[in-house]
Amino acid sequence: MSRRSLAAVLGLSFLVACAATGSTSAQRSDSPVQPRANEPPSYVIFFDMGKSGVNARGVATVREAAAAARRPGVQAVEVTGHTARTGSDHANEALSWRRARVVRDLLVRQGVPAALITVKGLGESKPFMATEDGAQAPENRRVEILVK
Repeated sequence: MSRRSLAAVLGLSFLVACAATGSTSAQRSDSPVQPRANEPPSYVIFFDMGKSGVNARGVATVREAAAAARRPGVQAVEVTGHTARTGSDHANEALSWRRARVVRDLLVRQGVPAALITVKGLGESKPFMATEDGAQAPENRRVEILVK
């Protein structure tokens, strides 16, 4: 993902967080946005086009998610893979499953019990950013981890 794309995603995340909290302040916080009390923590790992390998930033995110998943009281961890809208539906579904399984394996290596983890691959069916067919939106090439 290019720096410009990442900046756009982070900027959008900031605006969404401000809108959700009613804040109009443009102050920067060094701490990550915390989920609301009734929302389980979630984590997102982004991928290169057509790849299922996790980069260093993604590994760090998986470590954070694993630490949250090892806390007492965690009942489930959902790992859901997604793709952009390039390629066939069949290929995208397979790639989303591969990405999700890679992340699941990393979570297990970080000490998360495999029995807690469910894995899904949704292909291009649930984009983060709506695009035309064939568009290469890096924000859609992701795995989401939800710790419940």
